[in-house]
Amino acid sequence: MNYDEKETLPISRNEFAELEIFKNIQFEKLAGFLLPCKTKEVEQGTTLISPDNPNIDLVIVLRGSLEVKLESDGGTFTSTIEQGHCAGEMSIFDSIPPSATVSAKENSKVLLIPSDIARAMISASHELSLNFLLILSQRIRNNNKIVCEEQYHIRRMEEYAKVDAMTGLHNRRWLEEMYTREMARSNKGNIMLTAFMLDIDHFKNVNDTYGHLAGDQVLISVAQTLTRSLRPSDMPVRYGGEEFTVFLPGTSTKNAKIIAERIRRDMENMSISLPDGNIIQVTVSIGFAERVDNDTVASLIDRADKALYHAKQNGRNRVCQNLGDGKMQLLKTGT
Repeated sequence: MNYDEKETLPISRNEFAELEIFKNIQFEKLAGFLLPCKTKEVEQGTTLISPDNPNIDLVIVLRGSLEVKLESDGGTFTSTIEQGHCAGEMSIFDSIPPSATVSAKENSKVLLIPSDIARAMISASHELSLNFLLILSQRIRNNNKIVCEEQYHIRRMEEYAKVDAMTGLHNRRWLEEMYTREMARSNKGNIMLTAFMLDIDHFKNVNDTYGHLAGDQVLISVAQTLTRSLRPSDMPVRYGGEEFTVFLPGTSTKNAKIIAERIRRDMENMSISLPDGNIIQVTVSIGFAERVDNDTVASLIDRADKALYHAKQNGRNRVCQNLGDGKMQLLKTGT
C-alpha cells in the first residue's frame, strides 16, 4: 500500500523500528497500511480483549504492558505482554472468539490494527509473517514450559497426598491404588503375593505413660525400622493409628515367614529415644496371609488382620499365619 510522507501516521518511524513485531521490516513497506490505524491511551485495568466479545483488532504495546488472563477448570493462568509485543493475533488468524482476557497491567499506550488490515499486512510482507511465527513459537515454548512445571507440581502434590506426613510411609490412599494394581497383576499372572498386618503392642500405654509426642516418636521409629527390614520391592503403608500393612510381591510363604520374623526381631531389639530423654523398647505383633484365587485387596488384608488378632490374643510379640478355613499357625512364642 502506497504511503505519502505528508500523511500523518499513528506511530513514527522510530517507534516502528522499536516494535518486535516489525523487526527487520522496512518502514516504507508497511507504513501505508498503518494510515487508518489508531493509537490509544489506556488506564490500568482497562479491558482490550475479552472472550465475551469478538476481537476486531491486533493490539500492539507501544508503552507499558498488558496482562493476559485465561480462566479454565484447572484455575487461572496469567502472563504479561511487554512493550513492543502484540495481543489478539490468534483470533485475528483463525476468526475464533478470544479465549483469554487482555487488559492493561499499567497505564499504557497501544496501537490498534483492524483485523482486515492486519491480514493484508501479513500477505504483503513475508518478514511480518516470519515475525508472527517467531513470536507464536516463543509463546508456545513458554506455555509448554509452564504446563510441564504445573504437571510436575500436580504430581508432587498428588504424591504428598498419598504419603503419611508423620512416618513418611505411604498412606491408605496410596494403598488403595497400588495394592489394587498389584493384586490385579498377581491374579492375572498367578504370581505369589503376601500381605502383612502389623500392630505395635501396648501402644496406648506409651501414650498414657509418656505422652503423645512420645507416641509419635515410636510410630516414626517403627516405620523406619520396618522399612530397613524390608526389601526394595516390598510396599509398606501406615494403615492407621499404630497399624501398618505391607504387600510383598512374588513372596512365598516360606520367605514371608523369614521376613516377618526378621521384622519382629528387629523391632524387639530396637531402642527408641523419646523427646524427654527416656529410652524405651516396644514389640510388634504380625499377621500374614498369602493370596488365593479370586482374592481382593480387602479380602487379603482381612485374612492378614485376623492372623494379627490371633497373634495379639496369644501373647503379642508374635508372628501368625492365616492358613485359611479359620486355621492359624503361630510362628513364635511371645513374651
